[in-house]
Amino acid sequence: MQLLLLQHERMTVLVLFLSTKWIGKLVRSALFIIYTVALALTLGSLGSCIPLEEDTIADEATITCNNSDLNSCSAVSVGLAHTCALLSDKTVKCWGKNNLGELGDGTTTSSLTPVTVTGISDVIAVSCSWYHTCALLSDNTIKCWGLGTSGQLGDGNTINSSTPVTVSGVSTATAISAGYTHTCALLSDNTIKCWGINSGRALGDGTNTNRSTPVSVSGISDATAVSSGGGHTCALLADKTMKCWGANYRGQLGDGTTTTSSIPVAVQGISGVTAIALGDGHTCSLFDNNTVQCWGRNQRGGLGNGTATHTSFLPSFNPPSVSGISSAILVSAGFDETCALLADKTVKCWGGNNAGQLGDGTNIDKTTPVTVTGISEAISVSSHSSHSCALLADKTVKCWGRNSDGQLGDRTTTIQKNTPVDVQF
Repeated sequence: MQLLLLQHERMTVLVLFLSTKWIGKLVRSALFIIYTVALALTLGSLGSCIPLEEDTIADEATITCNNSDLNSCSAVSVGLAHTCALLSDKTVKCWGKNNLGELGDGTTTSSLTPVTVTGISDVIAVSCSWYHTCALLSDNTIKCWGLGTSGQLGDGNTINSSTPVTVSGVSTATAISAGYTHTCALLSDNTIKCWGINSGRALGDGTNTNRSTPVSVSGISDATAVSSGGGHTCALLADKTMKCWGANYRGQLGDGTTTTSSIPVAVQGISGVTAIALGDGHTCSLFDNNTVQCWGRNQRGGLGNGTATHTSFLPSFNPPSVSGISSAILVSAGFDETCALLADKTVKCWGGNNAGQLGDGTNIDKTTPVTVTGISEAISVSSHSSHSCALLADKTVKCWGRNSDGQLGDRTTTIQKNTPVDVQF
């Protein structure tokens, strides 16, 4: 809003500048100085994420962020069969499947068009899971909606809610990540709290007990990011290493074993990590040299190393880098697929492709990255079970993959689209 207002003010100043040309060079100089000072003061007050306001809804599905903040300032988030977008007025719209209230509009009616989430107006981040959704608010609290029968909503209850409810005991959250059946929050003191289903030990509290309110993850005090997956969770630490906990049946914890852990374990041989992303049974890390490594389940090529071999079978943990990726700035992992945003604003994906979720115009699984068709100005990408979406520089959104519940947002239920389509706001 500030940027657009500034642009409006600039236009006003320029019009005034032209209309007062007769006053002479002195007045023109004064006007220029006033404008320059106003510009400096306004830009100095902006944070790293600059909200933009446009006149049409189609242009509102964005928060524009610096590249370094793309993971924490996502404008679009993908769930199992629904999708949500953060708008410039800090509200949220969602579309797709809604039988459990995951769209948050007070109904359980699915929608082919975006509907407004009820009762939230100051959102700075949104994260979709299989059947529930969570939003981080500017006051550092969290609200969630959708499936809640195992405590996924974090409000102390075990019931579904089609409208947002407040997560109990969290008032200093700086980031959120909704896993498939659990959610975790990074707090301002660099600790992590999680809640929801814990049968796979994804909450990291040393138990396998489901939690309807947040519990602290054991032994984490220097986290800078958190990512939740199918049944496991990982934290990026201040020294650019990683710790993970939870299910480990395919080696997704990265400790060289297949032993499930209810407390964090160190990922072996990893340093220089700048971002993390978790799928259902695999884990990926983005490094400071813009390469990506993935480990864990690989039956459909989701690790991107040219094979379909699970890393859990290796005698020691040493995952190869994803083939052909050397300029990644963001990574997002789905069920058996992974996507990376590259520095040239294109997107490459690899892994499972049965629903066209790789976006390359085919339905053939790929063990190495392929370029998503028609995407050349992406600034963010989000992947989940069988569809993905990209936020573009012009503040529009394109999605591809499964669409049986309208989750692609093109106002159809065509079963799948193996190339990107425009979200119709």
